[in-house]
Amino acid sequence: MLNKKDAKELIAMAIGFSSAEQIEVIIHSFDSALTRFANNYIHQNVYEANTTISVRVIFGKRIGTASTNSLALKNIKETIRCAERMAKFQTENPQFVSLIKTDPKKYRQEIPSVKSFEQISPDKRAEAVRQIVEIAKEKNLLAYGSVSNGLSVIVIGNSLGTFAYHRSTDVFCNIVMSGKNSSGYAQSGAKDFDEINFVKLARIAADKAIRSQDPIEIKPGPYTTIFEPLAVSDFLDYLSAYTFNGKLFEEGRSYFCDKLGTKVVDERITITDDPFCRKGFPLPFDFEGVPKKKLVLIERGIARNVVYDSLTATALGKKTTGHALAYPNPYGPMPLHLVMEGGDITFNDMVSTTKQGILVTRLHYTNVIDPHKITLTGMTRDGTFLIEGGVITRGIKNLRFTENLFEALNRVEAISKRQELVAHEPGYSGRLGSGTITPAIKINDFTFTSATEF
Repeated sequence: MLNKKDAKELIAMAIGFSSAEQIEVIIHSFDSALTRFANNYIHQNVYEANTTISVRVIFGKRIGTASTNSLALKNIKETIRCAERMAKFQTENPQFVSLIKTDPKKYRQEIPSVKSFEQISPDKRAEAVRQIVEIAKEKNLLAYGSVSNGLSVIVIGNSLGTFAYHRSTDVFCNIVMSGKNSSGYAQSGAKDFDEINFVKLARIAADKAIRSQDPIEIKPGPYTTIFEPLAVSDFLDYLSAYTFNGKLFEEGRSYFCDKLGTKVVDERITITDDPFCRKGFPLPFDFEGVPKKKLVLIERGIARNVVYDSLTATALGKKTTGHALAYPNPYGPMPLHLVMEGGDITFNDMVSTTKQGILVTRLHYTNVIDPHKITLTGMTRDGTFLIEGGVITRGIKNLRFTENLFEALNRVEAISKRQELVAHEPGYSGRLGSGTITPAIKINDFTFTSATEF
């Protein structure tokens, strides 16, 4: 794993190899280890380590990119030559002005990892799985899922003197408990392995599987619906991709177009992008090396801001907000550290004040129908329950929903005091801890359009 000194030297050498007017180098190095289990047995234990070097070279307003996962100097040179050749065949990008020059003193001091990656052995992950499986056997259920941990280093450097280095660790666990005709789900992510209570997590998933056994079918229609934080995080992820996105705002495709400064959702809703929230996974800079800071996106129901990288900011005559993703980026800038403020009611009181409604653990196959209005469709999964007279009475078969998110967020009845970190599941092409911090919410007349047979 690259330390700060070696990373700085590597970037300096890469910059020296280029004949471009400007060059940017991004290094993403990670170690990732995973133990996967199914049918109450461990069936896979894997480890991956990789380092990717991505370069962006500029001649005037022509930009070329290339990447390699080799640290051999000859391969880095060839990657830069490839990017330079590509740049000369590109059309000019009128939005490009310059790479970013930053003062390293403006980066907030990074929060050190609590435990090193090396201290989390396969045996330690296996012990966590043993605890999970014991709960499954105790309840006559089958457990499926994974326990994984990772170490990531992100380095940004360019020919204008920008240099930024960040090292972080993360741990992720997800559990599905399965019965004969029901299932329950729980997941958790953290910076440190010891922050996750695997027994408690397993009991949550097992309880959902047991309580949803022999689910009944109910008719589709509008219902008062309580969404647990895991489900709410899906909604926020779509706001991040389509509404808070400065590129879509610039192109007239964001719901916030012509709405900044106006009320768009219930006044109890405040959403920020906070890269330094201690509950989450801090990141002190974006992928252009711009120092990050907290940004209010929705304040007490009022649309306040969208996010920019340098290209979208230039197009709108704004300043970058520090939300660039790695170039080339066809999606536009997005906030990666969303925090929705909590409300004034406990989760138990949200349930007890619901005469007739539905409790949703999480969503599945959620997709956008109308990206401008944020009309979504998807299904419930792994723990959907009927609430009657303020009590969770039994499991129900899963339902498909079709709903306009902004209309739904104007029908919010309650927001829970407690917020939870919903960590994003690590992917297969890299590792960097991230997640959304959100409470549970209760929405009136949420529209379910069809039912399933399971």
